[in-house]
Amino acid sequence: MGLEKTLGSPVEGKKFFDREHEIALLSERVREGNHTLLVGQRRMGKTSVVRELLRRLQATGEFATVFMDFEDAQSPAETVVELATASMPIRGVWDRAKGAFANVATAAGRRIDEVGLYRLRVKLRDDIDSGNWRTKGDAVLAAFAEHAKPVVLAIDELPIFVNRILKGNDHRTTPEGIRRADEYLSWLRKNVHRHHGRVRLVVSGSIGLMPIVRQAGLAAQVNVFSPFELKPWDEQAAMECLHQLAAHLRLGSVARRAARDVPKASLLRPAPRPGLL
Repeated sequence: MGLEKTLGSPVEGKKFFDREHEIALLSERVREGNHTLLVGQRRMGKTSVVRELLRRLQATGEFATVFMDFEDAQSPAETVVELATASMPIRGVWDRAKGAFANVATAAGRRIDEVGLYRLRVKLRDDIDSGNWRTKGDAVLAAFAEHAKPVVLAIDELPIFVNRILKGNDHRTTPEGIRRADEYLSWLRKNVHRHHGRVRLVVSGSIGLMPIVRQAGLAAQVNVFSPFELKPWDEQAAMECLHQLAAHLRLGSVARRAARDVPKASLLRPAPRPGLL
């Protein structure tokens, strides 16, 4: 939980407060080598919790950590591009991963590293398609697995991406959509098993993954993930959040009086957020 989350953006570090118990439990799961599916009501700060978890795990020196957002991905190929570009800050991983995109280096006429991030993404997308995304994705995940430290991959909005390839633009589940979603989730599941202990996934999203895959008959493909529920704020945490938000925005005594007078029930009720159902 954090101040900026109240305003709609995730937070971490000094601005993050509360959720200490959840962070401790999630850290234990990661250390045990488990893969976690973070679930909970909307606006409960799932993204903030994941980012703070990664920050603390990175700080221990035990893990390398990566955060990715699949909300805008339109195809499995685009998620592999996200995986590849996310590997760049981790020393040694990108050096191995870019071998899967040798054609890009040839076409660019220079080393891949010398191309800007935006242009790199464009070039990687040009080199990957429905026929080769699995092979290239295997190579990128293998590069993460070969890192000296275990790697924690946090994937935000995986449920939105799965829902998109499952239902398409008309939001209707079709046999072709089920086939595509099954293919993608099977690929992810295979690599989770292949790199057990070396790559650990933490998945979150603003909509639930399990209802989507159950409706499509694909629940077995995500049984590698252990659900972890992020429960709504209790009364004390909600009041602290409002008080600290007032201080953060320098609203002074007016905001403090408002926080005192706001009905407690309204603080515990999550704010509505548009999204897929």
